[in-house]
Amino acid sequence: MNQLRDKLIAAAERLRRASEEVVSVPGMQAQAQAMLDRADRLTANRFTVALFGAFSAGKSSFANALMGDLVLPVSPNPTTAAINKIMPPTDTHPHGTVRVVMKEREAIEQDVIRSLAVFGMTATDLEGALAELGKIDVAQIPPTAKPHYTFLKAVTKGLPEMSAHLGGELLVDMQAFKGFVAKEEKACFAEYIELFYSCPLTDQGIVLVDTPGADSINARHTGVAFEYMKNADAVLFVTYYNHAFAQADREFLLQMGRVKDTFEMDKMFFVVNACDLAANEEELQGVLTHVEKNLLSCGIRLPRIYPVSSQTALLARMHEKGKLAASAEKVYRQRTNTAEGEPLMPADEAFKFSGMASFEAEFLRFTIEELTQIAVNAAIGEIRRAHDTLTEFMRMAQSGEDERLLRKEAASNAKTQALSAVEALSTASFERDLAKEREELLYYVRQRLFFRFNELFNLAFNPAVIKDDGRNMKQALQGCLTDLLRSISYDLAQELRATTLRLEKFTNKQGTMLVAAWQKDVQGYAAGLTLAPYQQRQVETLSFANELPVAESAFASAISLFKNTKDFFEQDGKAKMRDELEKRMQEPVSGYVEIGNKQLDEQFSTLFQELVASERNRVIDQINEYFTGLFAALEMNVDLDELAAKVSRVAAELE
Repeated sequence: MNQLRDKLIAAAERLRRASEEVVSVPGMQAQAQAMLDRADRLTANRFTVALFGAFSAGKSSFANALMGDLVLPVSPNPTTAAINKIMPPTDTHPHGTVRVVMKEREAIEQDVIRSLAVFGMTATDLEGALAELGKIDVAQIPPTAKPHYTFLKAVTKGLPEMSAHLGGELLVDMQAFKGFVAKEEKACFAEYIELFYSCPLTDQGIVLVDTPGADSINARHTGVAFEYMKNADAVLFVTYYNHAFAQADREFLLQMGRVKDTFEMDKMFFVVNACDLAANEEELQGVLTHVEKNLLSCGIRLPRIYPVSSQTALLARMHEKGKLAASAEKVYRQRTNTAEGEPLMPADEAFKFSGMASFEAEFLRFTIEELTQIAVNAAIGEIRRAHDTLTEFMRMAQSGEDERLLRKEAASNAKTQALSAVEALSTASFERDLAKEREELLYYVRQRLFFRFNELFNLAFNPAVIKDDGRNMKQALQGCLTDLLRSISYDLAQELRATTLRLEKFTNKQGTMLVAAWQKDVQGYAAGLTLAPYQQRQVETLSFANELPVAESAFASAISLFKNTKDFFEQDGKAKMRDELEKRMQEPVSGYVEIGNKQLDEQFSTLFQELVASERNRVIDQINEYFTGLFAALEMNVDLDELAAKVSRVAAELE
């Protein structure tokens, strides 16, 4: 890790030295500034690692093993968990400082009203919503609704203390931090928490983001999780050794499968925690094969899967620091198969035994090392571009006087023609291709939704909810319908988020092609000008509706097909209802997708127009700067010896 950080700093220094050489050369000020800007980014470079996983998968334990100490307490449950960011300390936020950013009152109010709606209740404000809580029949709460009830209870308990802090932020210590993570009545009010903590991970500029479980009920967490999945440098998904994938895990993994191929490099890692529970190697391999098959069913091909025991790894780190308490030492002996009275297994050996050493080595090699090299290569590319420009100016300045006069006249014409070529390039075909790509992607969104319809229907209308045990069957069926509609709108919103990412990638590909087309046009008039690479755009992910554009009453005739549980599960009642619901779902699904289509059309049409205007202006600026330097060289407004020395010194930065 230290070597990687040093590579970045060394590349930044090379950029700064090259910038100093060219800043005084006419026509190279913009390039000099670009190198300084890149150097600053390299020096301040941070890699973000996003940690995902199901609730109770041992995410906190795994994060602690990465950090080498007991830093994160276990979150109470996914309904209340906040996002935790483990950050490198700064001058303003020293080691051990915790910044808690609280939710806005309106956000809490929306969450509460949304959770209350799961029980068929409505309210217009926070207090009114919480007042309804007592009307809920706890005995009748279906399993899918229990997390919402837990959340509502936590808000009720914590509101008197936390109300005054909503919309603000708190600076607290590590002890208070643990309260915000482990106490539901506090955790549910935190939007996110930043812990500034010095450890081997953060000392290298890595930010670890511990996200709520995939089964979080917070509606905003879905969008936030997507942003981290999209923007993080590495994504880790933790699952527990003997846990089956819950539906929430599957939905999250499906989204990972949707977007995996849009990334320039494979940045996803899958960790099977508590692998020491395996009785033998054969059993372990069986579990890993099972996980791989599940990932493949979610569209994740050739996943990198690592079996680890994060508890053993963490205990090894604690042993290394001499911080093993008597109770922890007992667990350490169990985990490392060390009998009482025998010497403890050495920390480094136990760390390897845990599988964590192997994971860390591959993780660093595949991500951080590769990302570092990409950043260094981009820096070298910037220096090479400056060297090419300097060399061209040198060649022009060394021409004879008559040749310089001829070249000057030719350069004047070439500049005019180069600028005309840049202005003349039509982008109509690019715009047509973008519209075609959007339409095609959205066509398949609808297709995939109905391909999944039977699965979503079976999850909503299941025997655990529809059974003859004295419950209100009409109410139970209405709850099933609500769950189905919520699942469909959730699936569509996830699909549209993934579509946004695919369109972002497509648009950036078009931007690269556009700059390449300009480079080709300009090359005939300015042979020594290498245009700066296209600057990748990141698109803000739009908010998509949480509900289909239809009232539940539109499906009343389908629900009325229910006769009794025997007819539904043992005869053809279930198939009849499913077919009728699918038929009636066509129009609202198409309506939802069309609304999304209009949103995406407006967003990406505007983005592309801005992209073309911005990149065209950048190319024009580079042409003007290039010819400014060229004319200075042809008019001998440069010191030849000094220019030659600069060429030599910049070349040295490429070695």
